[in-house]
Amino acid sequence: MTNRNFLSNYTAMFIFMMSIIVFLSSCKSTKNIPNNQAQKQESISSKALVFQIKSLRAVDLEEDLTFADEITLTYSLTAVDENNKVVQVANGSWGVESMKKGQVALEEKFKAIELQIPTKGKVLASVILTEIEDYKKAQNTVKKINEFGGLGKIPTLFISLGEYETPLAIVFASLQAAGIGLKAVEHFDQDDLLGQNTFDLSVKALSENQKVFPINLTFEGEHFKNKFRYELTYELKVSEKKTNDK
Repeated sequence: MTNRNFLSNYTAMFIFMMSIIVFLSSCKSTKNIPNNQAQKQESISSKALVFQIKSLRAVDLEEDLTFADEITLTYSLTAVDENNKVVQVANGSWGVESMKKGQVALEEKFKAIELQIPTKGKVLASVILTEIEDYKKAQNTVKKINEFGGLGKIPTLFISLGEYETPLAIVFASLQAAGIGLKAVEHFDQDDLLGQNTFDLSVKALSENQKVFPINLTFEGEHFKNKFRYELTYELKVSEKKTNDK
């Protein structure tokens, strides 16, 4: 083989190898650039559950002498995992309001609360309606709950709901998990409880097609021979939220 042929073959081989390197580099660049851009633009879909009171109607009053009930409505969302441990809470309260017979409080008066739906477990929606005795104390409690209780996006300390069987106890646990001291809600023990209820939704139910869950409740009873009746309507709504993956 002559030197010219050797150089010619060597040059051809060099060009061939360089072509492969350039081709592979080009493929790698073409693959990585869109992926990087996709990662920056990719959105993560997270579902939240929104709790909104729609209306509260005073059909019949607990206080016949004053022709009005001084009431508060406290409500909570409590997310628990498969081991019944609290992972997130959100709390809201309304009042103190003087309700007359036939009076209706509508949606705009009530603060909506929400939390992120857990990957496992369930969400408990609890409400308690009370007729208060100590106006000033109850008013301070409502204010504190609305200021510090909306913690739906903040994970709480893990506490068990195993010992909490009533809606009132679940609301207490939710307020405790939110960092609101039990002294702040002492008036619930001293005042007249007009009604309480807990509605629970499994994560499986929240993953299905139904996005809105309307809840209609009636609280009625008798206290010192005075019959009372309140009708409460609220809505649980699954909301899709988009957050950028940074």
